[in-house]
Amino acid sequence: MRTWLPLVIVVLLVSAGLWFSESPPQQLLGKKPTPQQQKRAADLVINDAKTRHFNQEGTLAYRVDAERITFFKFERRDRADLTEPRIVFYQQDEPKWHTESRSGVAHNNGERVVLRGDVEITEMPAPGGLKLNTQSITIKPREEFAETDKVVTITAGPNSTTGKGLRAFLKEDRVEILSDVKSSYETE
Repeated sequence: MRTWLPLVIVVLLVSAGLWFSESPPQQLLGKKPTPQQQKRAADLVINDAKTRHFNQEGTLAYRVDAERITFFKFERRDRADLTEPRIVFYQQDEPKWHTESRSGVAHNNGERVVLRGDVEITEMPAPGGLKLNTQSITIKPREEFAETDKVVTITAGPNSTTGKGLRAFLKEDRVEILSDVKSSYETE
């Protein structure tokens, strides 16, 4: 029994040394993150986030919900990465426009939000209103304005319009397709 004990100790020490050398914990090595690594670290992560934004009169203007918001603060700007964001715009205390996408990035405290991946904007009430689909769109929530240079499809019931580029003035319920417009209408 005594002859195996030193061999087992040596094998354990060699194994531990190899393990630490292949993946050394930064704290044990006394290394601190570089300033660049420190700046890339998230300042705040919120799961199942729900935010509300009000206009000058104090009524609900829009709300933003997301599965996760990861907030980064930099010297000159800030950024929030959004996972599965949903934005609902209100008019006269009623939901008017609903947006959703796979991901998004909010810049400068939500001044500009870029939504990406299966973006869908629906006019409320959902059945009967317009539905816009695109892969990427930039929204300025405080101005209730959205724009993209990507292909957009707008449907209203059985009718559809496709084009490249879009400007949507959500407050005015006005949408402009910029080029390559093709429409399909069904008559009753």
